[in-house]
Amino acid sequence: MQAQVAEAVEAANARLSRVEQIKKHRILETDWLPGGDELTPTMKLKRRPIGDKYADLIEGLYADA
Repeated sequence: MQAQVAEAVEAANARLSRVEQIKKHRILETDWLPGGDELTPTMKLKRRPIGDKYADLIEGLYADA
């Protein structure tokens, strides 16, 4: 699965400029469901709760740079 996601990210990056490209990614072990912590019932991202809940993972992605 990780290889398939990496392949899809590569394909998407091919259509983007360098500054828009995904540099690092991480697959989470949880599902994001509508009305949950991460998504509204209309499937919009709840940015603040995502930032708070996954702060350590986000920091880790930037720290490895």
